[in-house]
Amino acid sequence: MRRGVFLQLAATALVVTVGSYALLVLGPVGTSGGPGRAKAATTAQQLDTLPSMYPRMIRLAHSGDANGRLIASVSASSPDATGPTDMERIFGSTDGGASFHLLSEIHDPLASGGRGACCGTLFELPRQLGAEPAGTLLFATTVGMKNSAAGRVPAIRVWKSGDHGATWSYLSSCASGSASTPSSEGLWEPEFSVDARGDLDCFFSDETRAGSSQVIASVTSTDGGATWGAEQLVVATAATDRPGMAGVRKLPNGTYFMSYELCGQRADACRVYYRTSTDGWNWGDSTDPGTVASTPDGKYFYHAPTIAWTPNGTPNGRILLIGDLVKDAAGNVLRPESGSTILANTENGFGHWFELDAPVTVSFSANPSGDEIVCNNYSSSLLPSADGSGVIELATKSLSGGGCGAFFASGSLTGTGTASGVTSGDTYRLRGVQSADCLDVSKGSTAAGASRRRQRAAVDLQPSGPADLAAGAALTGSLTAFLLDVLD
Repeated sequence: MRRGVFLQLAATALVVTVGSYALLVLGPVGTSGGPGRAKAATTAQQLDTLPSMYPRMIRLAHSGDANGRLIASVSASSPDATGPTDMERIFGSTDGGASFHLLSEIHDPLASGGRGACCGTLFELPRQLGAEPAGTLLFATTVGMKNSAAGRVPAIRVWKSGDHGATWSYLSSCASGSASTPSSEGLWEPEFSVDARGDLDCFFSDETRAGSSQVIASVTSTDGGATWGAEQLVVATAATDRPGMAGVRKLPNGTYFMSYELCGQRADACRVYYRTSTDGWNWGDSTDPGTVASTPDGKYFYHAPTIAWTPNGTPNGRILLIGDLVKDAAGNVLRPESGSTILANTENGFGHWFELDAPVTVSFSANPSGDEIVCNNYSSSLLPSADGSGVIELATKSLSGGGCGAFFASGSLTGTGTASGVTSGDTYRLRGVQSADCLDVSKGSTAAGASRRRQRAAVDLQPSGPADLAAGAALTGSLTAFLLDVLD
């Protein structure tokens, strides 16, 4: 049976889906680029007048008439603060992210007096859990940052809102230290997910466990976050390793996908890794570091990852990953890729990732300092459009007058959205998304029905001319004129 060849545009390269086999259309033979890459983004706007960091953004989907609204959060400093960030600012958008307005502030009493609050997360309950109805917003944040302020106790405190972010009340703590916890240890970077059992899981980075510099751990609530069970290890590699900044998304096939950084005293410190789970609470051997998310030529993110999932017209959709810096296979910082790149994967995380343009451009120096790294593009937030054609990014970068500010912009996930970069008559290469091998015809055969192998193929894009290229366009062999197909 013949299978149709469908063509969709992506931001680094065209993506061709032949049945269930995904291919990248690389640039013309003799070049290293790919058609379709062109930054098509709105001008970045500053979200807040106050210095801010660690942005998060969600779209309401279980809130009745409020569905479609965007809710964003940032860690900020109150006007009279003399220490670290100590409050959260919550913003809303009713125009799809073209503009935002301040909804509320969360002032946790355990963050006052220089104790600090940071690194929060937003989550909308997809159904009733415990006493909390569907659409309830949860916000969790670190309080008691690493300092010696009086009364400092590290914890991850959970707040709830029943009116789409207008007001908040304290719910519980999914992790807590004690008054004796050293000032050099903390609890960080919470993330929520509902697992296959229907329970609420809180993931976080834990510096307080004896014998480990830091681990990623989780706790589970069976009553909507009112109470929490015992801590479980998720990523706990060498004692000097520092896994952290977990992000979790459930994929259409039921798999749960987690991204995280793996810092510490490692030769490849702070590379971004991922792992998967069939049920969202059992993540396998915690001592297994996972898999590095990388492009076919070895590029990877360094530090501070976040993830999102977006539809693209296929059963898998795409996983979107963003991180602080982009490095090459040798560990060199790449510019301008750093601060302007999203990595995408069409195979539920399996295999290679390819590059897309990020809507917000964040500049880095040739040798980024520590202060630069913990502000610029630090844990940026991605929110794809409902149809998967675009994405809103909320990212932080250094302000000209000092400090760190959050900026938002929208961009395309389909490159130019046209056949820009594809020239009639040029010869292109098709490379498997999973294998990164090029497609070729077995033994150079010109016979109809010859099997294809993954090496190198010359194909023409038909019909002729970029203006005519569209979904459903056929790919034909440049030597044989046969329609490109796959075997049953």
